[in-house]
Amino acid sequence: MRSPVHVHDEIAPLRRVVVHEPGDEIVQMTHWDLERLLFDDLLSPTGTAREHRLMAQMLADAGAEVLELTELLRTAVTRAPAASLEQLLHRVCEMAGVRELAPRLVQWSAPELARGLVCGVHWHEVDEVPPSLARLRARIFDPRDMALRPLPNLMFMRDPCIAVYDRVVVGRMATAARAREALLVAFALEWSENGVIGDFSAADPLLMPEAHSGLEGGDVLVISPQVMLIGCSERSQPQSIEHLAREVLFPNYPDLEQVWTVMLPAARSMMHLDTVLTQIDRRLFLGHAPLLRRSLADGGAGVVALRPGRPPQLQETRSVLDVLREAVGADVELVPCGGEDPLHQEREQWTDGANALCLAPGRFILYSRNVKTIEALGALGFAEVRVSTVQDPKQRREIVRAGMERERTVFGFSGSELSRGRGGGRCLTMPLARAGS
Repeated sequence: MRSPVHVHDEIAPLRRVVVHEPGDEIVQMTHWDLERLLFDDLLSPTGTAREHRLMAQMLADAGAEVLELTELLRTAVTRAPAASLEQLLHRVCEMAGVRELAPRLVQWSAPELARGLVCGVHWHEVDEVPPSLARLRARIFDPRDMALRPLPNLMFMRDPCIAVYDRVVVGRMATAARAREALLVAFALEWSENGVIGDFSAADPLLMPEAHSGLEGGDVLVISPQVMLIGCSERSQPQSIEHLAREVLFPNYPDLEQVWTVMLPAARSMMHLDTVLTQIDRRLFLGHAPLLRRSLADGGAGVVALRPGRPPQLQETRSVLDVLREAVGADVELVPCGGEDPLHQEREQWTDGANALCLAPGRFILYSRNVKTIEALGALGFAEVRVSTVQDPKQRREIVRAGMERERTVFGFSGSELSRGRGGGRCLTMPLARAGS
């Protein structure tokens, strides 16, 4: 059933969320693809899928409706008007430089097309398409003979589209490897029988060149109806952030007082804001302390205030933590990812120790490998609940439900394969609805 978008903060009880279990698109990668596809290493398809399935089951056990993107896409392909489907395929194929493919793909069955759009399409699957230079080049340089390349990053569902208040913002992916993801996710949410009710807004309606455009969901934190944080990062560019604030957010949400932009280094280790900062309770954030406790003047991240009708204002002497205390409350605390030891802060920031997903205030998921982070949380009263693939499903369900009854719980789960893809629980999920008025 289609439901409204309702995301007014980062911590209210999670009610509806989209995930994508990695499949054959992971198998299609070789070591030659790593840099182009934004990976540091090849992942085990079986292990990655097993860990992801565990995470999705945890979300369901905690009370959320969990939607699988591939199924949303399959039903969207079936239900969408022919003109909308043809437009999607034209854009996808044009983006990939194989425009001649679109008329053939539109004839595929819904399951076949949904699979091909995610896992890739081989030229031998479309033999009747006339020869082209693109096809001959693939034959020479690509032993897999791919017409449409796979989307192994699609499991990081946070980035392509962003649920903000009561609408979906269609992102602009910063890299060619992920470019079609936003098109597919937006199409699935708009046309699936389990999609969303609400407006869709483009992060980049003018389709500016990639060097000047980009907005990905990992950079967007909805703190409250009054305040948002957006990272200006390796993946999200100033022009797109200003467009979103000035043309979409401020005109449609009169309660929104300011959008704080956090200036991040253009570094893979900090590719999005949520790799260094997430909210885990009403007055508690988890983050990379060296960057967030210091102001720009002291070597920390710069913060810029965007307010309706006013030019951007750089706050050189204020830290991100200062801004959070103004926005949320003077008693806000930052739990240092990795604890207070600089060595472990760097190590566990790299392994997604700051990338938590809240299931409800004070209850969240985190990779169990981040032991120093979990120790720091324990000092603040968080009980660690280990969730594993070897547990009986019924037992695991009871463990999760018992953890949800506690005031403060960190659900630790194995992410030895998932974390090698450079993303934690928040990166892997797209909340569509949280509880609240």
